[in-house]
Amino acid sequence: MGCRFELLLGIDGSGLSRTDCQAATEQVRELVMEWQHRLSVFESGSLVSRINRSLASEAVVVDDELFGLLKLSERMRVVTGGAFNIAAGTLMEAHGFRDQRVNSLDGLSLDGAVVLDEDRRTVTKTDDRVRLDFGGIAKGFVLDLIRDELEDLGIEHAFVHGGTSSAIGIGTSGGSDWIVDAGDGVRVSLGGYGLGVSEIGGRVIERDGERLGHVMDPRLMSSASTTIWRVACVHRSCAVADALSTALGVDGVMDEPHVEADLCTLVIFDGGDSPRVCDPLGVVLS
Repeated sequence: MGCRFELLLGIDGSGLSRTDCQAATEQVRELVMEWQHRLSVFESGSLVSRINRSLASEAVVVDDELFGLLKLSERMRVVTGGAFNIAAGTLMEAHGFRDQRVNSLDGLSLDGAVVLDEDRRTVTKTDDRVRLDFGGIAKGFVLDLIRDELEDLGIEHAFVHGGTSSAIGIGTSGGSDWIVDAGDGVRVSLGGYGLGVSEIGGRVIERDGERLGHVMDPRLMSSASTTIWRVACVHRSCAVADALSTALGVDGVMDEPHVEADLCTLVIFDGGDSPRVCDPLGVVLS
């Protein structure tokens, strides 16, 4: 994930001591580092790197939690019509965002790029060139795990963010919901919700005289071309919020199907006088 995580605990009236809070913070730190080592495409020993090195015929056994993330990622691929796809890592390599390169995409489709076997807990690539990258969902997934961890520890009020682009609110802040600025004066309330923000132009490279953004369109097998520059999504699950914000950064006209499939609030910044807002959760304050 390669970013800073910060945790704010609300302990007034909770009976938790400073020692309890320090222990909780350490457990959260260990959880974050554990998933960093599992999901990083830059660590050769990570589970994701092992999957990426595997051949198309090789079934790779994974643990239950990673298999759960793979299942969720596949569901989000279907829900978004392919706009979100963890196999977009293939395109990151092909377009020069990784040290290694996929030399040719000829004949390759990223629909159904992996096959999951729930009984055996395995994942199998359908093409040797497929590379997985959980960058569009990993922080939200880990924040959901942190929420579960804190609740198991009896912590009822907390705010956690990962890299400022993903955040989750637990309980309240002094009796009021946690409030986050999503940009351009748009504030959202995160009482029990997760926030995912996708910055479309967050990283750009020059290649053959063309500027390419790091957000890929797996359907077109190319860098996403859109007027949208930021998407914020609020959902009960921070992982789902991350995936939907990534997908909407690829295809900003897909908000209605998303809202119907996964009840969420969407704020889409596309250069207009004001952002487009779809707020069935009622969490947008201004």
